[in-house]
Amino acid sequence: MIPGGYTYLVHPVDLSGPCKSRVTLTISGTIVAPKDPEAWNGLNPRKWLYFHGVNHLTVEGGGTINGMGQEWWARSCKINPKNPCKHAPTALTFHRCKVLKIYNLMIINSQQMHIAFTKCLRVITTNLKVIAPATSPNTDGIHISASRGVEVKNSLVRTGDDCISIVNNSSRIRITSISCGPGHGISIGSLGKSKSWAQVHNVMIDGALLSNTENGVRIKTWQGGGGYAANIKFQNVLMENVSNPIIIDQYYCDAWFPCANQV
Repeated sequence: MIPGGYTYLVHPVDLSGPCKSRVTLTISGTIVAPKDPEAWNGLNPRKWLYFHGVNHLTVEGGGTINGMGQEWWARSCKINPKNPCKHAPTALTFHRCKVLKIYNLMIINSQQMHIAFTKCLRVITTNLKVIAPATSPNTDGIHISASRGVEVKNSLVRTGDDCISIVNNSSRIRITSISCGPGHGISIGSLGKSKSWAQVHNVMIDGALLSNTENGVRIKTWQGGGGYAANIKFQNVLMENVSNPIIIDQYYCDAWFPCANQV
């Protein structure tokens, strides 16, 4: 338990299974990351709070997780092209976790992505608030990779990148009752970068409000990649002041210079 009424400074930490029993982490107070990126010297720069191989895990409690990402954003090459492009931590990473429940939390100002599920199975995420400035770089709200059976519902996401991104080898994903914006919208992909094989299938987005976002709903793939994005349904979506409401783009290029045509 992280008790309420207090703020706790937490340096990068790995919480690894397997565990002998079911685990509930109740976060009622506020957890903050070190402000200075130098605190990650000698450590994996992609991790802050990292859960690995913990099954039957519940994380809840009504508290706040604050990534204190301002200094990381200032050093980003997307803010200043003269800076080198470097990795930054994801605030909450769940890797190879089965039967996972995340609810009633606020995650703010992550160094980069806010929540990532990688190679997870049977995940329920509800009543989250994920918030960062619209100008914060690469601060995806909820990132789903190589995971199956993931449900995200009744949540608010306002960040500087994709509200929700669903990438390679993910399936049986259901997103309902989501409020998104600002940000880059709800994305499948990007898929197939560097001529890789990727597949995403059986995705349902049902009930979303997107306001003041760069994009609405989109599927984005790189030239040269292989695989498929199949059985994807977007329905009951309301968009307000969205620049590009629906995009299906097989020439995605996230680079300073145009990507060469690889027809």
